Amino acid sequence: MTLPQTIYVTAVALYLVFFILFIRFFFWKWYADSEFWRRKPRLSIPLLGSMAERRGTDIPFISIMVPARNEAEVIEKTIDHMSGLNYPADRYEILVVTDEKETAARAEEKESIIAGAAEAIDGHSQARLSPRSRMVLIGLIVRMCFKEFHRSDWFKEEVLSSRFLSELPPARQQAMVRELATEILAGSGRPSTERMELLVRREIPHLGDQEVSRAYPLCLSLAMPVVATYCRLRAGSNGRIVDGMIRYAARASHNVTREILRTLTQSISGVIFQQVHSIRNKGRLASMLADVHDACLPTTQDIVEVKMKELAAGNRGPALKHVVVPFDFDGFYQGKRTGSPVPSTKGRALNYGLSYLDPRSEMCGFYDAESRPDPDVLLYVAYRRLQSGDMVKILQGPVFQVRNFYQMGPFCKIASLYQAIAHDWYLPALFRRLPFVGGTNLFLDRDLISRVKGYDHTALTEDLEIGTRSYLECGAWPEYLPYYSSEQTPPSLHAFFTQRLRWGTGHLQVMDKIRKDTRYPDYRKGPLLTQLLVKGQMEWVLYQGATLVPPVVMALWYNGLVDPLILPNWARWILNLFSLIYFSFTVYAYYRYMPYLDSVARPRGILRRALVVVQLFFLPMAAFFFPVPYSSALLLKRLNRHPRTWAKTPRTRE
Repeated sequence: MTLPQTIYVTAVALYLVFFILFIRFFFWKWYADSEFWRRKPRLSIPLLGSMAERRGTDIPFISIMVPARNEAEVIEKTIDHMSGLNYPADRYEILVVTDEKETAARAEEKESIIAGAAEAIDGHSQARLSPRSRMVLIGLIVRMCFKEFHRSDWFKEEVLSSRFLSELPPARQQAMVRELATEILAGSGRPSTERMELLVRREIPHLGDQEVSRAYPLCLSLAMPVVATYCRLRAGSNGRIVDGMIRYAARASHNVTREILRTLTQSISGVIFQQVHSIRNKGRLASMLADVHDACLPTTQDIVEVKMKELAAGNRGPALKHVVVPFDFDGFYQGKRTGSPVPSTKGRALNYGLSYLDPRSEMCGFYDAESRPDPDVLLYVAYRRLQSGDMVKILQGPVFQVRNFYQMGPFCKIASLYQAIAHDWYLPALFRRLPFVGGTNLFLDRDLISRVKGYDHTALTEDLEIGTRSYLECGAWPEYLPYYSSEQTPPSLHAFFTQRLRWGTGHLQVMDKIRKDTRYPDYRKGPLLTQLLVKGQMEWVLYQGATLVPPVVMALWYNGLVDPLILPNWARWILNLFSLIYFSFTVYAYYRYMPYLDSVARPRGILRRALVVVQLFFLPMAAFFFPVPYSSALLLKRLNRHPRTWAKTPRTRE
């Protein structure tokens, strides 16, 4: 063979090897289905009661712990979901662990935010407003506008009393109008219809597509006086934005005419403009802005406290506890306060919260702040405890990080689907070789937590660290939990890279820690390090190398160094068919996990939904980037420039 033929045959051989590796997915699926998913028992609370009665005990008490720092955008719905799990309400509790630093940061910023909003109330002020100051200013205008809406017969009868808005509490109505006004200003009076409808669906999720089309023009009519007033206060007058906004809203509905909108918008905005300046002249502006600030910019703590009162008032659901980590907690299990600030990490928050578990608790579940676990997950955890007692030490379930799928870029969409496939099919096979545990959808025996002294609060991947340490110190091995939890994937490429880089660096950190610790027996330590090496560095290098083959071959082909004619046409057609299989599998994964996507954010219309599928055909470019964060972790570790601090993953608002 000539050199170009040899290069081509070598490339084809590598291509076939990686296709065989891809085929492993289907063997993993067979194993996961046959051993776990198809063997799920039919569970109910009466069945657990019967099992507990035969054992002469109670249904197991379970604690759920949710670390939540700066999670105001997602924590409310998480609490609502978890308080409705299919389990006796008096046999489980929810502990939301927040951080004192969040409220301290809000207090430090509050004065400057209010001052910025107050300074903006000047017809000739062109100073740039910070996003938070603008939100507070819009919040003040919204609050004042709603008083005028209730005085206006048209707004009161045609809008606020409509079946779309009448069911919403006043606070939620005002929150929606704030969001709409902000979006209109960002779009200079011509916002994205899809984005505007998403804001309406988020507040009124039970509406169908046609109902949303009828509801959001009414919601827009509430936002327009707010925008008009804001424009007057910021620049004296901005007819371009207001006119564009009126034309936009008039096109949205034939029932709301341009003349009515213009008249009402100008009338109410004029009244509010005068009222705002009157308040400023009377010296009451700062106090009113301070009150609005707390409503517009709630902390996680504020929301948790509200949910605690709601659950207590309704006498429903499990006990909800709010645990606030002091700024100076040292981070250790059953640790102490130091008197000086200590860096915040997830492990530190969990260690502090563990001291507040109910004394009856047998198992402790861990979930992220945006988790939506399967409603029956606690039934299964209790079933396994009643069936096997304290032999069940660790239960780890799959995490489908696809819920914010429609709000991600193309690369993150594809990554989230393959991550879900891995947890769905591959994780059970992985447990045969590695005691891997994740940071969410995880249940640990309470005595085991005590024996290993909680989490390592300095670890970048506190989940992998406690899983390996539980095995090394106590021989505990994770069991697959065939109940999903849906969560989010970082929506941007940068956030995705940062998260995976932390995971890769944390993997290397755990291996270094195990090597240096002389307490563990060699028969556990040696094989564990080998498996961590294989599933870590070796696979990272292998997959990163595989992504380099196609561009290298294309470059060589361009220079005449690749001769594909050595293979017959039918063989080359088969190779092309392999590519079609990859794309088809990605589309299949999208439809497989569609039930776990946030349907509120779904695009409307056939063309927009088709565009989502088209984005999946970015697979070749996405596949190239998948291993980059992990290979970067190897390189940065070698250069001693790897991340050393734990970083919180950003969330998408739901």
